[in-house]
Amino acid sequence: MSEPAQPSAAPSAQLACPDCQQSITYYDVAGSEYYACPHCHSYFQYRGEGPPKIFGNYKKVPTDLGVLPVGTPGVLAGHACRVVGYVRRAEAQNPQYEWTEYQLFRPATGDYVQLAQYHGHWMVIWAAQDKEWAHDGETDFQLAKFRLYNRYQARVCFAEGEFDWDIEGDDYLIVSELINPPLMLVKEQLGKQVSWHRAEHVEPADVAAAFGRGEFTMPEPQGIGAVQPNPTRHTLPALWHLTLWVVGLLVLAQIGLAVQPSTVLLNTNLAVEADPAAAVGTNKVIVSPSFMLDYPSAVEVDLTASLTNQWLELPVSLVNERTGQGFEFTKNIEFYNGVEDGESWSEGERDASALLSRVPAGRYHLNLYPFTETGTAPTISVAVRTDRTLPSNFFIVLLLVLIYPAWIGFRGANFETERWNESDYNPYAVETGTE
Repeated sequence: MSEPAQPSAAPSAQLACPDCQQSITYYDVAGSEYYACPHCHSYFQYRGEGPPKIFGNYKKVPTDLGVLPVGTPGVLAGHACRVVGYVRRAEAQNPQYEWTEYQLFRPATGDYVQLAQYHGHWMVIWAAQDKEWAHDGETDFQLAKFRLYNRYQARVCFAEGEFDWDIEGDDYLIVSELINPPLMLVKEQLGKQVSWHRAEHVEPADVAAAFGRGEFTMPEPQGIGAVQPNPTRHTLPALWHLTLWVVGLLVLAQIGLAVQPSTVLLNTNLAVEADPAAAVGTNKVIVSPSFMLDYPSAVEVDLTASLTNQWLELPVSLVNERTGQGFEFTKNIEFYNGVEDGESWSEGERDASALLSRVPAGRYHLNLYPFTETGTAPTISVAVRTDRTLPSNFFIVLLLVLIYPAWIGFRGANFETERWNESDYNPYAVETGTE
């Protein structure tokens, strides 16, 4: 196994600032051409021969120059590198949006990458040929997968260190940022001249480890970063896939239970008898034969009354003969029929049923308290069945199964909403009429 790359001890050189005459250390001896003095903050160009050209001084020096001072060595993504430049930028039209870019020189390859930090969120940025991703097999960077997130013109607020290009010239660029988290494509345009950069989110802890900094020194992330990975992006698809399987099994189990024949515990006919000592319409209490329920279950009670143009109010109590516990319900049954203008008609039903859930095992009987209008005393057919499936149980279990993936889905959607709240091209704001 090869050893990991170590921070480079690449050769450095010294250059006297043409403004303050202080010595400046620089590391890209062959490539650097523009310099920002860390002492007097002048910005100048020096090509190795002839007099340096001073462009001016940065007047507003930040109180915080970041966590990676110029000269800091490190190993990022397996490549030895060194921080050789620091730039503080802001949007020209919205200067409150300000971020930091670190210029990283990789001596082994002689090229550069940038490390950008905005509100505690980090990205590594590297140059790409125009639409290179569409031809080199790196399908992650296909343009069609990206969505415009921001477009602006930037300006340099402050700089320190060395650069191989004129950073002040970037002020004329129109920058477009397209995102497909955790990736970004950066389009820089000046007239008809277009260049592209690629970028990818980097965790603060990885930056700290790459440059030997403690995690506590990293700026605290604020809000959601433009390409910060959605924490649900990997877990949610697999979770919904598993949930669909579980829901399918629940449906099959419910169907299987529903087609199973029920067990008849009691099937009898009970005659209604008037109670002469009670009020008109009140009949004697009817007590059914006893029956056994061998295990806790739902119990269905079916009632059929031989009514003819009359009504029946029927309170019923299922009574546990050992504990005295009762399960009560009341049914109102009525049935009327006749012939009018040669046409037969009927109204109401002679049947009613009740489903009692979570009935404990034990020996039971039914107490019926019939109340009816005067007339022919009806007969009541009673059937008690068990092993009935309860739809409510299915929906309760289904709800419990769906709660967690629904919560994860809500978190993921809310994460994206917060991300796009920082964008002028927010797709979630279309309905409100904002851009």
